[in-house]
Order: sequence, then C-alpha cells, then structure tokens
Amino acid sequence: NAAEVANKCANYGGLFVGEGADEVLCDYGAGPNHTLPTGGTGKYTGGLSVFNFLRIRTWMRVDDAEKSQGMVDDSIVMARLEGLEGHARAAEARSLTKEPAYKSKA
Repeated sequence: NAAEVANKCANYGGLFVGEGADEVLCDYGAGPNHTLPTGGTGKYTGGLSVFNFLRIRTWMRVDDAEKSQGMVDDSIVMARLEGLEGHARAAEARSLTKEPAYKSKA
C-alpha cells in the first residue's frame, strides 16, 4: 500500500507515491523543481523552490515596559542558560523588577 509506506517516510526531498508517480513526472514535470536535497540534507530541507530566494524579515514592536516584563524576565533566564551574560545584563537593564547583576553585592 503506497499510502502506508509514504506515512512511514520522514526524510526526503521528494516522495513519489502511487503506481504512476514516475520520477520524470513527479520530480521534473509536475514537481516544484528538479533540484532535490542530497547527502542526507532531506532531514532538514526540501527541494529548491521559490522560497529559497525570498528574504524573510521579522520585526517586533515593544512599547509598554510594564507589559513586556514577562518577556524581559524570560530573556534574562534564557540568556544566562545559554551563557550570554551581555544579553542577560541588557535585559536586566530593562527590568522593572530585577536588580541588575552588576549592581548586586553578591
């Protein structure tokens, strides 16, 4: 059963399912692109597509210091867990509730 086999597959760049799913049709003719991942890279990426050429941009807006305190506190903890002391101190400088480590007498 082709569907059962397909459901068991996890790492692939192109999965051709069904009796008529020939490589030339699925990978080249009807598929998104003939350039598929090799060397095990199918574990984390698919075939080359228009998405590879898009510039992804993110932006954040934080206007309310009080409402952002949960994020500030989380940033302090995460930065210290990752050994990024400069980030932790930068977050502490924005905290309304925590005394920065550089000001403590510990």
